Amino acid sequence: MSHARGEPAPDVRRAIELHVDGKLDAAADAYRAILRHRPDEGACWSNLGVALRALGRKAEGLDVLRRGVRACPDFADLHYNLGNALSDAGDWQGALDRYRAVLEREPRHLKAALSCGTALAKLERYEAALDHYRAALRVHPDNAKLYNALGRLLWDRQRLDPALVAFHRAVAIEPTAPVYRLDLSGVLSALGDYAESERHLRTAVEHAPDSADVLAALGNNLAGQGRLEEALKSFEAVLAVESAHLGARLGRARANLLAGRYIEGWRDFGWRRRHHTWQSLNVEGRPWNGEDIRGQSILLVGEQGLGDVIQFARYAPLVARRGADVSLYVPVPLARLLRRLDGVAQVIPGDRPAPATDRVCLLLDLPGIFGTAPDSIPDTCPYLHTVSPRRPFLPPTRQFRVGIVWAGNPAHDRDRERSCRLEDFAPLIALPGTEFVSFQVGPRATEHAAGGFRGLVGGLDSALGDFAATAGALAEIDLLITVDTAIAHLAGALGVPVWNLLTFAPDWRWLLGRSDTPWYPTMRLFRQLEPGDWGSVFRNVRGALVAEIKGKSVGVGKP
Repeated sequence: MSHARGEPAPDVRRAIELHVDGKLDAAADAYRAILRHRPDEGACWSNLGVALRALGRKAEGLDVLRRGVRACPDFADLHYNLGNALSDAGDWQGALDRYRAVLEREPRHLKAALSCGTALAKLERYEAALDHYRAALRVHPDNAKLYNALGRLLWDRQRLDPALVAFHRAVAIEPTAPVYRLDLSGVLSALGDYAESERHLRTAVEHAPDSADVLAALGNNLAGQGRLEEALKSFEAVLAVESAHLGARLGRARANLLAGRYIEGWRDFGWRRRHHTWQSLNVEGRPWNGEDIRGQSILLVGEQGLGDVIQFARYAPLVARRGADVSLYVPVPLARLLRRLDGVAQVIPGDRPAPATDRVCLLLDLPGIFGTAPDSIPDTCPYLHTVSPRRPFLPPTRQFRVGIVWAGNPAHDRDRERSCRLEDFAPLIALPGTEFVSFQVGPRATEHAAGGFRGLVGGLDSALGDFAATAGALAEIDLLITVDTAIAHLAGALGVPVWNLLTFAPDWRWLLGRSDTPWYPTMRLFRQLEPGDWGSVFRNVRGALVAEIKGKSVGVGKP
């Protein structure tokens, strides 16, 4: 709500009172009456625009705010509310210009400072946004909201250590505010410090015992520590009073899936469709939920990560057996590979428009539709197949050839936790009778050259243009050892022996306490014994590898 400078005139005060009481139509009429006689009343222009937008007349409200800025260019709140209207319309550059106009007129305007940083981030000007927040903190050195905004942006950019510093500062300034402890606990979990994360969440519960968000976060923390029954109690406490809480629904889904209670897990897992990420999948068609589909076309839509698409593509042939004409809509790097999947009529890469279809189904809904339990996972491996390359990726060898991957997608929110160092593989690379090949792609692919790892074959990343090419290269090795990323799923789906290196808090699909997985018969799991403990993982891998290569003097690729 904007107020006139100084004591407002009686008619302005009455209009504001109507606005505060929620009588928006009457307030709008009162603002208009004032502006007809006094067009320099900046507060009336600002509040009229806000009232019209609250009434759902957004275009009219936007027009009023623009006219008000022209009539009263020095009234800061007009620029601020116009910025908000433009941001709602998706015009982030226009919004940024308005927020900057506010700060030119009122440098201590906190809301404009926060919104300016948001606009810069939306425009993907991340460094400028970080610089802006730091400059704003020089003006507001003890403001927890600004520290938290800085921390969130650093976290989004996977700069976890400085994010941790910013969140600690926000908590120090406002120790009883649960929102700041929530974010602090989140980045602590991302760093693998579940115990400290839990401590802050317990403190947040003390300050906000009825906060659904805090209790859901506590549930996720406990699940990450493998304390699944405690986690489920936390989720149940949330859902008892707020049955549609998305975080608690998805947290309960993951906890049940991790515990092997698949039927209960799939039931909640469908709630992910309410998340904005999945709502943005731009496809149209009637949802398919398992009913008779004979003679109809269906589009199966890939979602989440590339590994998820590979894992659940196994269900496409099952849908085809029900008499449907099956098409797949998947990310571009997977399109060529999946064209060889049984039962699929066509594969459409995600950079093309989705085709018209009778029915639509997300790939990750299929396990629930088919009633999948750990003992009824479709045993179809290998269900993906290689295309013979024009020439081999690697020369023949008589050594035991091992492919390695030490890092996943750097944009993944748990990348720092699930990726390891190339140096961790050094004791393996030194084993006699072996040849190690880097299958690492992305920004960390060149680390082998910088690290001077003799005996590690590199440079393959330039040939691995998509997953079909990677599949061809995997056919030329004896074993893949990788952190938990998409290539682990690819190897498993191809029937290539693969050792998957898991964090202490694994993804739900790997269950708990076992070294095998019902999803991929040729996969072996090596688990951290405590958060961040790659040392024990690689000691176990080395022992297993010594046993594996004993007596195997001839590898693949022999003429």
